[in-house]
Amino acid sequence: MGLAEPMGRRRARRNGSRRRTPIAARAAVLTALAGLLAACGSSGSSAGSGTSASAAATKSGTASTASAAFVNIVEPFDPGHPAEMKTAPASCSSASTTIAIEQCYENKTENTDVAIDAAQLVKYQSASAAGQTTILAQDSAWLAARGPVCAAAFNTGGTIDAISAASCLLAESTARLDAVKGISPPVTKLKFTDSQDPNEMSWYTTPEGSRITMTSTQGDQTGGVIIAWTIIGGADGFVVNPKQFYYQDGSFTDPGIVGPPDPTYHRVATGKEFQFGIDYSKLRDDPNKSQAGSVYLYAPGSPAAEWGAP
Repeated sequence: MGLAEPMGRRRARRNGSRRRTPIAARAAVLTALAGLLAACGSSGSSAGSGTSASAAATKSGTASTASAAFVNIVEPFDPGHPAEMKTAPASCSSASTTIAIEQCYENKTENTDVAIDAAQLVKYQSASAAGQTTILAQDSAWLAARGPVCAAAFNTGGTIDAISAASCLLAESTARLDAVKGISPPVTKLKFTDSQDPNEMSWYTTPEGSRITMTSTQGDQTGGVIIAWTIIGGADGFVVNPKQFYYQDGSFTDPGIVGPPDPTYHRVATGKEFQFGIDYSKLRDDPNKSQAGSVYLYAPGSPAAEWGAP
């Protein structure tokens, strides 16, 4: 801040005067200078405070903008707005028409997706910029893959496909909700079948959105069973590890013999179906085979899904 020179001193300098400024006058000038300096300091402090406030406001505004940038799920079957709560009967199978059953599953799916959005938004608001980008990318990839995964599973051409696909959407969203909440899904018990109709098979949905089912294709010469395992890749695909698919009955385990070509570490692409066979040839050695409790397992670390043996 500039300091104004006292009037008397300017006049004295103009007139070439050598008079000394009286002590009292000098004291007054010094006092004035001190006041001006204090005012400058106060003004600078206010400016700094204003700058801090402005930065805080900008930061707050940025946070608000970031939160506003969160992308909610928009249902392909109910477009035009973010997922919202819908009314649905407790049991979709109780509906009287195919359309009503489909609508029931879609409503339940949308309700589940509302819960997914709520859980993801909490994570998003506390995440770094990079973390927010990752959350949005994962959400987008999962949603983009969900429909194709279900369509790949059910494509027999019958009217039942639409109901099965709608039910699949709900299963996909339910698995996703557990995943974003960090909930370990319980072991899913599925029915054992030798049907080749995907609508009659029991399916397991992984937290990443891949689908797994199995069917008994035939017996072998040893008294064992050849099982066909079918995988449909989710948003991140699926890497096959045959060691995760085995037969268990109490303490007895049969890892089976994988049929050629060896599918180990084969990556199933998103929305693509892949099938491989395992011959469980040691079943005749099962000491408990006459008792209930024998199952075929998909166990990535710990059992995730089990199919009851015949």
